Amino acid sequence: MLLAVGLSAGLCGVAWAQEITGQIRGIVTDASGAVIANATVTITNVDRNQVLRTLETNSAGEYVAPFLPVGRYSVSVEIKGFKKFVKNDIELNVSDRLTVDAALETGAVTETITVEAQPLQVNLQNVAVEGLISGTQVRELPLNNRNYEQLVTLQPGVTSNAADQVYVGTTNPQGAVNIVSFSISGNRQSQNNWTVDGADNVDHGSNITLLVYPSVDAIAEFKVERSNYSPEFGRSASGQINVVTRSGTANFHAGLYEFFRNDVFNANSFINNFRGTARPVLRYNDFGGTIGGPFFIPGFYNTNKEKTFFFFSEEVRRVTTPVPQSSIVPTDLERQGFFQFSVCTSATTPCTATGTQIPATSFDPVSAAYLKDVFANMPKPPASDGVLFSSLPGVFNYREELLRADHVVNSKVSLMGRLVYDHIPTKEPFGLFGPQSSVPGVGSTSTDSPGHQWMGRVTWQITPRIFNEAGYAYSYGAIVSDPTGSLARSNSPDVANAVKLPYPVQLNRIPNLLFADALSNLASFGQYRDYNRNHNAFDNASWIRGRHAMKFGFGFHHYQKKENA
Repeated sequence: MLLAVGLSAGLCGVAWAQEITGQIRGIVTDASGAVIANATVTITNVDRNQVLRTLETNSAGEYVAPFLPVGRYSVSVEIKGFKKFVKNDIELNVSDRLTVDAALETGAVTETITVEAQPLQVNLQNVAVEGLISGTQVRELPLNNRNYEQLVTLQPGVTSNAADQVYVGTTNPQGAVNIVSFSISGNRQSQNNWTVDGADNVDHGSNITLLVYPSVDAIAEFKVERSNYSPEFGRSASGQINVVTRSGTANFHAGLYEFFRNDVFNANSFINNFRGTARPVLRYNDFGGTIGGPFFIPGFYNTNKEKTFFFFSEEVRRVTTPVPQSSIVPTDLERQGFFQFSVCTSATTPCTATGTQIPATSFDPVSAAYLKDVFANMPKPPASDGVLFSSLPGVFNYREELLRADHVVNSKVSLMGRLVYDHIPTKEPFGLFGPQSSVPGVGSTSTDSPGHQWMGRVTWQITPRIFNEAGYAYSYGAIVSDPTGSLARSNSPDVANAVKLPYPVQLNRIPNLLFADALSNLASFGQYRDYNRNHNAFDNASWIRGRHAMKFGFGFHHYQKKENA
């Protein structure tokens, strides 16, 4: 649970843990510099042609508009006896605190002074060390495997220990575990906080894996708070990575894309040609599309296209990629009990007899079962040294749907809702969290890493001086994995019957075999079940009283993690 209170003079603001919005404030004066009270300030979202705030300046000529969604804005100020002031092209990003002052000139209200905002807008209201990655940068910078996490390393003070392929889901095509191993400002990688539209996106069992992976085409922007951020950013002591998804605008926008790789474009390697190995199979198809705009029914609802907006994104990946490994396995003669060099032939410790042959009649029943179920299905090495080079296709698929809706009830009340579903089925030829075993066909696993989030929030201007934002978010992520190789209990019935354990068998797996000599270990992982659920309710309030701005925040998390060891 988090309770935060901020109090400051001169309407200085603070950022909130669940905030995905920005703030615009300023002072209205006349040509002599005297403040002007009771001037009407209108703040319009240009992308949607929506008037989101209508305010009046206080006795000190000040105004503040908190909880504004990211986007492009214009600010107009008018009062009788002065020309109307309009400032356009104000770019408001997540957690921004922008200052837009207005100096009015004497004249009629029907006259207008228009000012264009500077391309570089400086935050003058706090000292947070932060960096913004815009949606254009996310979508257009070259990203191997199209994962926005890689762009965090563009920020000063960030070091990365991430894998060469930052991927989605539990494992990447190299067989390594997907972790967000970024150190920000010298802090531990497990101390970062990752959110999507303010919703928690961290597996709190490890604190270094994520629950959902928004498509780069669905991201409006994200900001990395590195240090000196407000205390309302709770839970973590290091960086705060806040992703904001795209929303619909007054105009329809849509796009389609596909990125693909294929082994037909590749030459075989020299080593493969030398060994007579065929070119490994590679299929990489990443395709999808987005559409967003106003939701309206001609002649009946939202005909002005300024109330309800939607955005939808879907991305699909069909990836089959080679996973190379090298191992040392028994030769065909060794599996029959014939050895090139002398070995221990006694069943006692210490060894009392040696030789180059162990008769089949002396095989232990458990060993015989492993020879039948596991070693008999294992590829044979091409030479007597037992070295086996293999490259098996791993399957790393992905599908995501994201839907967001924004609705403006009136200039005082607005609503936002968003859901995202990830489906990430994979097949690891050498095992989950691996490679568990470098021997092909032994430790392979089949895994699904589903994740989803849904959330909603409401922003309400209760009075000209009191604003409130409240909402709820639910985050879910899971890892469901089963062994599919020869170490799966269902694939080795003879071993399952021969091995007698002193406790009930709960996993669909036979015992691993670990060797002290040069032979490669035979191991697998699973049957594995890992479930993460997080319920989060929050409320943020802003109260402007005289020359002071008071802000209050409340957040409650109920987190549940279930995992079999």
